[in-house]
Amino acid sequence: MKRQNPSIFNDIVGPVMVGPSSSHTCAPSRIGYLCRQLLKGNLQKATVEFARKGAYTLMYKGQRSDMGYVNGLLGYRPEDPRLRDAFNIARERGIDIQFLISDFEPTVPNLSRLTLHSDSGEKVVVYSDSTGGGTVKLLKIDGFDVEIVGDCYELVLKAKTDRTGAEELVKDLLKDYGATEGYYISGEIDGVYLINIKSRQKHTDEFLKNLEKKAGVFYCIEMTPVLVVPSNRNTSLPFRSAEELLDLCTQTRKPLWELGIEYETTRSGWTREEVLDFMSYVIETMEHSAKEALKGDINMNGIIEPTAGKVETYLNASPAALDMGLLNTAVPWSMATMEYSSAMGVVLCAPTGGSAGVFPGAVLGTANALNLPKDKKLELMLTTSVIGIVMSKDCNYSAELYGCQVEPGAASAMAAGALVYLMGGSPKQSLDAASCALQNILGTICDPVAGLVQVPCISRNALSAANAMVSANLIMGGYDPLIPLDQAAETMFRVGRQLPSELRCTCNGGLCVTPCGQQLAKEQEIRDAQR
Repeated sequence: MKRQNPSIFNDIVGPVMVGPSSSHTCAPSRIGYLCRQLLKGNLQKATVEFARKGAYTLMYKGQRSDMGYVNGLLGYRPEDPRLRDAFNIARERGIDIQFLISDFEPTVPNLSRLTLHSDSGEKVVVYSDSTGGGTVKLLKIDGFDVEIVGDCYELVLKAKTDRTGAEELVKDLLKDYGATEGYYISGEIDGVYLINIKSRQKHTDEFLKNLEKKAGVFYCIEMTPVLVVPSNRNTSLPFRSAEELLDLCTQTRKPLWELGIEYETTRSGWTREEVLDFMSYVIETMEHSAKEALKGDINMNGIIEPTAGKVETYLNASPAALDMGLLNTAVPWSMATMEYSSAMGVVLCAPTGGSAGVFPGAVLGTANALNLPKDKKLELMLTTSVIGIVMSKDCNYSAELYGCQVEPGAASAMAAGALVYLMGGSPKQSLDAASCALQNILGTICDPVAGLVQVPCISRNALSAANAMVSANLIMGGYDPLIPLDQAAETMFRVGRQLPSELRCTCNGGLCVTPCGQQLAKEQEIRDAQR
């Protein structure tokens, strides 16, 4: 099935989540939320299994994956603060949820298998994948191949029929169903076919009841989406690459941020006002997380204590501190956001949970230090976001697939382009700054000590904020990175695929396997067992 085009609010500045990880907290919550809908009765028991050699094994507790799954299975979304108390809520409801490490092949790094039982005797088995930045995909339902990513209403039918009968049933359904976002007919299992029809619109209970009366149909549900921006596979986008974006800037004489609005209105079907309103919400969420953590009174539930507020005080008050100019604000803001995420505060993935601090630090920290108005912040964040769109193309920002270079590293490239715009640079200079920043971080590994999004994640976010500023100043000063952004981005994802799995968010390499790192992991395991 055709891959969905990226959306600014699904893939670059989103989703909003309870921290700490987009792939391992937010995505599990979304997976649980989707899977729960496959049962018509009340959830009574669930078993969540992780592949022994997969990415979850050594970090699912530290990154609160288990809490995410439980939260979703309870029917809550990843931004719901009840995620923090999900275990207790499940116990109060009498729902038995277990987590196991099992011996099945990790065909993708973030593979999980959920087996759910309802109080009415139903059972469903689902294989799922966390695909990066909070995005997810259901891969199999009861052995049937599916491609469900939670961006539309998903009609799921099972019917006892042959292939011809399944195809005729789909034709019949599409007459009543109207325009869809695609459909899928699985292979046959024991004389049964699974049919999945995707739509932007919800259908009535009466419509669904009538479907169950069709010949051969014995199972029918419609799943509610989890993504903010709905599927829109058939739209024609104004651009996909950095080269096409730059050409459009030249033709229309419009700035990058204006073309960002045009892209998202086309992709989402939203109005210009809706895009600007949601970006305002994004900015408010980012600023709130940074300011709250700078107070220093949060519990990070891990191996370090909050220090962003102390760093801010030192930079601004100590005569011994090296003067870093705007970085005196950007660095503490980037650290604070990551600390708030580790404390399971509500933050915004940008484009992932592991890089949540770069935009608040480099872009909004700078804007606040310069006392810029809201309108200018909107322009900066839209510039940042549209650069992220053309960088991603057909790839998700996922450390499990490509290393840390595609999380804080890629975020620094997006931010660099926005800072060039702030300084009055041209669209080409913004894209050059993004290329420069990418060149600086190629090959950065992902090695979260003790499975937490703390060391070295927090300091890498601060470094990435600095990378954005350095790259922006280099370009405005006349430096030529030579390699166009499209080629630099392709290189980043290619290099990521070449990294060994030990260096891609598995806790099996880098700082994680140092004697100190292993000792910290043992200490964290004891803390995790007590929660």
